Amino acid sequence: MDNITQIPKDAQDLDNNIRLVAECKLKQLQERNRPNFLLSLSAELSSDASPHECRCLAGIMLKNSVEGKYSEDNSILIEQWNNLDQRIKSQIKESLLITLGSLAPQARHASSQIIGRLAYIEIPSQGWQDLIGRLLRNMAQQGASPSSLKQATLEALEYVFEEKTLRFEKDTINGVLDAVIRAMNHQAEKSFQVRVAAVKALQNVHKFADFASDDDCRNRIMTAISDAAKSDEAVEVKHAAFGCLTAIASKYYMELEPYMETTLSLTTEALGLEGGVDETVALECIEFWSTICRKVIKLREKRKRFPRVILTADCHFLENPLCSLVPLLLQTLSLHQQRDVDELNIFMSAMTCLGLAARTIGDAVVPLARQFIEGNIKVADWCSRKTAISVLGAILEGPSIEKLAPVVGLLIDKMEDPHMEIRGTATCTLRQVFELLHSPALDKRFFTTEDFPRIMAALSKRGKDVPEVSKEVCEAIYFHARGYDVPISSEVDHSKKKISSELSPFLSGVINAILSASELDKKTPFGLPASASAYGALIEIVRVSNIWDFEAVIAIMDLMPRIMRRLNTALDAKAISSDDKTNRQNLQALLCDVLHAIIEKLGNSLHADKVRESAQSMLLQFCRVLTCDCSTARDKAALAIGALARAVGPKFLDHMPIFCQYYSVKLFSPIYLEVIGTIFHVLGDEILPCCDDMMDVLYEGLSKPKLKPQILACFGEIALAIGKHFEEYHLQAVRKKLKEAANPRYYANVSDEDKVDYGNQLREGICKAYSGILRGIKDQKSGLKVAADLVEFIEAVSEDESRDARVTYAAVDVLDQFGFMAESLSH
Repeated sequence: MDNITQIPKDAQDLDNNIRLVAECKLKQLQERNRPNFLLSLSAELSSDASPHECRCLAGIMLKNSVEGKYSEDNSILIEQWNNLDQRIKSQIKESLLITLGSLAPQARHASSQIIGRLAYIEIPSQGWQDLIGRLLRNMAQQGASPSSLKQATLEALEYVFEEKTLRFEKDTINGVLDAVIRAMNHQAEKSFQVRVAAVKALQNVHKFADFASDDDCRNRIMTAISDAAKSDEAVEVKHAAFGCLTAIASKYYMELEPYMETTLSLTTEALGLEGGVDETVALECIEFWSTICRKVIKLREKRKRFPRVILTADCHFLENPLCSLVPLLLQTLSLHQQRDVDELNIFMSAMTCLGLAARTIGDAVVPLARQFIEGNIKVADWCSRKTAISVLGAILEGPSIEKLAPVVGLLIDKMEDPHMEIRGTATCTLRQVFELLHSPALDKRFFTTEDFPRIMAALSKRGKDVPEVSKEVCEAIYFHARGYDVPISSEVDHSKKKISSELSPFLSGVINAILSASELDKKTPFGLPASASAYGALIEIVRVSNIWDFEAVIAIMDLMPRIMRRLNTALDAKAISSDDKTNRQNLQALLCDVLHAIIEKLGNSLHADKVRESAQSMLLQFCRVLTCDCSTARDKAALAIGALARAVGPKFLDHMPIFCQYYSVKLFSPIYLEVIGTIFHVLGDEILPCCDDMMDVLYEGLSKPKLKPQILACFGEIALAIGKHFEEYHLQAVRKKLKEAANPRYYANVSDEDKVDYGNQLREGICKAYSGILRGIKDQKSGLKVAADLVEFIEAVSEDESRDARVTYAAVDVLDQFGFMAESLSH
């Protein structure tokens, strides 16, 4: 065995030359004689005579020699360890056990970690059978520094029992449990570091004990944890004790009923309701209750999905403890109302736990919370008012609408509060109400018809508030509008129209509020903090409005030119910085989205003429957006053009010169190509004057491999749209392009890793092309030629084992079309 002390020391030298030479020597030692190298590392780690930094590096290298970063590395390292000579392994393990008694904390810690790792490797194959016995003897050993030895031994036990796959005899588990619990006792063990290590070890050891079915075992564990959390003066021990409780709750929450009263008493102390508070202890205590609530919520959700499978008993025993917990959480919120960072952490954790408790106990939380809300929402201190509103927001999920409804009046009142944060929090909570509880289309109503005008008036007014508030207003309106739009049957659709008419009298005011919240700045017309939520709200309002109501029609027709003016401003404004450029493109995308919604709403009504009157101006704006660098904005503009074509109908031909002016391969994208198909379908034979030029550009686009699948599919849509004219002028050329595309050598320049996926996309595009051609074809002779091409292509596809489900479905679909065509031609 080599003495390598100097090499690890040089490997940490600040001089690059010395360090590089040392690193090279370490690598050579490892490659030349790995067993001897590992033995030297273990000796270096255990030697109190070696410098501190050398022992640390030796520990790291030894740990890395048995534990890799990735699973494949681990397999290799485990095999290498197992292949070592038994004497070498025994010497290394003995050195590690000796190191547990070292005076150097870092060396002890490294040794504990490595022991845990070697236990995982050796114990399953009946190796290192005396490990647990040796560790337990350490716990009983007296010496010059028994505390440090016990602490390191407990840490080693923590790592050993971290591996759930290991198996131990019951007597072994009981022996470890006895030693750990004895070390947790603050009267028997004076060192708080040992007590902390013992509690952390128990957090893993308890998983191997018979906690669920052995009452005595469970009582011993819970009593030890409770004593540690209650009686120990060391904050670190209390924190570790609550961490252990949380770990137990995550697995055995159903067995904790007898310990709820004790745990509530510990909670009162940990939250500082009877004195001082430590943040780490308070947070871990709250996490214990949050964990229990999450487990119960998850269990109930499983029951809803699998009512016949999940047969575990319910958790009704938790209702009383949680009802006792809620006032403690509310007191905690009052004590920690966001005054500094530590208190903010406790505040947020307690608020989260309150929300989980509400979901767990439902209606029972409302009277407890309502008393707190009513007692704080009107006091002079704005922090107390904000906390009261936040509590209302936290308990929205769980209780019934009937129980929650009486507090809504308080919420609306606070939207007029003089303090900006109160108005913002109230509006945010109103948004949560709309999102979670208010859906008229599903017969879920949080608000009565009497409340409705007051709420809409408050939202309209607050839309002109400061940005922090107006942004919340936009989100509230968005979720409110969504409540009127649910996929339902046509029978219920008629009643939905009636329900959505509730919005009509207020649309004008709400639209003005949203536009005010997203007002364009003259200096930076695209630097909008609330633009996304504002325009998202506008889209939802337009989408769900009842176009048969006069007020709705007037409001939407008035909105269209206002959005067009904004889009024009965004197009003309110059972007100086890169952020300005990005914001401008995002704004253009949003405005195209809004106009798209307006076009679809008016285009499907008796007022489509209003769209036709502005079609040329809008098309020009959309085409200008098509030239920007942002793909999202271009796609939004393309979709809006498609909607405009559908709304205008055959008259869209009058605007084709504008469209063709911007028609270019550079603008092609999957969505843009779908819109090309839409335009062909809308215009039909009327598009023939433009058809040749448009087809030439599509042929040019086939030179770009990424676009080829979509362009081929577009050919199918064009063939279906113009029928016999396609046969006459373009069928031969397209047949040739399809044959070329079906040949793998035509996409050989695609990288290997993408070739299979690209080939599938291409074949899917070819199938769609043939499907459209077969549906649009009229001439029997031409049909037979296309059919022959199709049969040849399908035969090749059927033999291709790399095809995916999309290709198979597309092939089946085109074969159906082939069958229909054959039948129609035979007649």
